[in-house]
Amino acid sequence: MRIIVTGGAGFVGKHLLDWLEQNGHTVRVIDDLSTGRGEHVPKTIAFDRIDLTTLSAADLAAILKDFRADGVVHLAAMHFIPDCMARPERTFDVNVRVTNTLVEALAAHPVERAVIASTVDVYSTADEPHDEADTPAPANIYGLTKLLSEEILACGSRREVCRSAVVLRLSNIYGPNETNPHLIPDVFARLAKKEGPELVMGYLGSSRDFVFVKDVADAFGRAVTAAPAGFHRLNIGTGTPVAVREVVQTLQRLMDDHRPLRENPAAFRKFDRVSLTPVVNAAAATLGWRARRQIREGLAETVETLRRLS
Repeated sequence: MRIIVTGGAGFVGKHLLDWLEQNGHTVRVIDDLSTGRGEHVPKTIAFDRIDLTTLSAADLAAILKDFRADGVVHLAAMHFIPDCMARPERTFDVNVRVTNTLVEALAAHPVERAVIASTVDVYSTADEPHDEADTPAPANIYGLTKLLSEEILACGSRREVCRSAVVLRLSNIYGPNETNPHLIPDVFARLAKKEGPELVMGYLGSSRDFVFVKDVADAFGRAVTAAPAGFHRLNIGTGTPVAVREVVQTLQRLMDDHRPLRENPAAFRKFDRVSLTPVVNAAAATLGWRARRQIREGLAETVETLRRLS
């Protein structure tokens, strides 16, 4: 297939490009490198450095037509929640308006499959597992903009801008090549410095579903190359919650750090949930996908890679 990946120089994008190349697909990347990294895009892949907020639907349709695209994966977004909260107008511009521009471009140049990245943050803060049938109730601007983006693609699917439209609601992704200061790269940096007699973190009492980035890339690859016809919303995660405290302590063991771990209540964030765990059966039924790595295996591979690169 001929596949365009927006945000392809980002965290998930880097691993998706590897997956697509390994499986023989021809790829073109669009990324403005605001958070992505140019080195994530192999020299063998066409790369357009473009801020998608500057393109019209006609501009993007011309790119689709020129490339003869028959699949699109839309990863480009603002997704570091503190940044989204600090810049709400930019967040709506990037996460909502650009998705609408893409769907309007697809109306002019339909494709076989369109896949967009969403988030399990579209669900309510209820302390229970969430499946795709749950009524969305986002509690922050990131989840809200992603839900709006989902609805734009759903509308596009009804307009037949693609044969198959897939929304992947992503859990907490971790692994090598992270491009935002989320929990695991932040902990790794703190452990590497070994400053102070103890490790001081924010809220450690929550639990999350942590899913390895290469497993996420596999889900996107399957979705854009093999998803069945129709519109699909799919949770992507392991289905197993892990306490944040356990993640930090596992990283400490892997990096031979024996300092006591302490919470700093002043660093707690208002948008921290108690738990956020998806039910992942639909992804298995629709794509034949399940996460292959559990947290300890994935963290070990992440630490090994980060050590090699540092």
